[in-house]
Amino acid sequence: MNKWGCRIGLISAGFFALSLSFEMHASWAVEREELGQVLKIMPPNGPAEQYGNVVMRRSSKKSGMPPVVFPHWSHRGRYTCRVCHSELEFAMRSGGSGITRGKYLAGKFCGACHNGTTAFSVRDEEPRQCDRCHMKDTAALNKRFRSFAAGLPATSFGNRIDWGAALAEGLVAPQKTLSGGTLLIKTPEALQKPLDLGTSAPRSSVAFSHGEHLSEMDCSICHPDIFNIKKKGTRLFSMEINIYGQFCGVCHMRVAFPMNDCRRCHMGMGKNSSGY
Repeated sequence: MNKWGCRIGLISAGFFALSLSFEMHASWAVEREELGQVLKIMPPNGPAEQYGNVVMRRSSKKSGMPPVVFPHWSHRGRYTCRVCHSELEFAMRSGGSGITRGKYLAGKFCGACHNGTTAFSVRDEEPRQCDRCHMKDTAALNKRFRSFAAGLPATSFGNRIDWGAALAEGLVAPQKTLSGGTLLIKTPEALQKPLDLGTSAPRSSVAFSHGEHLSEMDCSICHPDIFNIKKKGTRLFSMEINIYGQFCGVCHMRVAFPMNDCRRCHMGMGKNSSGY
């Protein structure tokens, strides 16, 4: 079966799996239309510079402003995931943070950095820089991305930046705390070796590294909301449910390398194997 056949098959199976997924973490699952939008912009369907960008329209539309476009790549080069998702308490799920203009003017969420000192200000002061976030088009942002990505290790998937390699080679050095102070999150001894998660499908086992994730995240980002922390406590885990934005798919369908980069997790998969 070619890669398009695999993709259609998995998405069809995903429609069935979605009904099962509501038993746990129902709030994480995306709608079919939302999944379609994700697949539409995911390379090779869409340009690399759009992958990982979050477009926020709800409040902007009400106020007659263009949507806010949040580029993960720009912030990921400066801060680890834990700074925003643990320290600043941005929710992992779209719409879960309850962001308002009043909150970030009070120094919360975006306002923790966008205060005119650390980064450009979100306040109503001259020169006004509303268009830095509220974008009618992303041409200038796309140009900035291409310039940024040119000096980093390349990969074939997602936004085509190999972030793991860039971090290991010191080409990006994101702060682990908002203040820039040191923070060492040690991997527990029992979790230092990659976990062999096995597989129920005719592909190689999945190797999961806690160490790689802890280099940029806290345990609390995944546990217990996304994954049950008890051994074998995570139920209904499958490729189809991941594709619908649950479990690994919370990050690995929108920001981190996408799930059509099969061999990043299924390391023993043959080189001639296709993606979904």
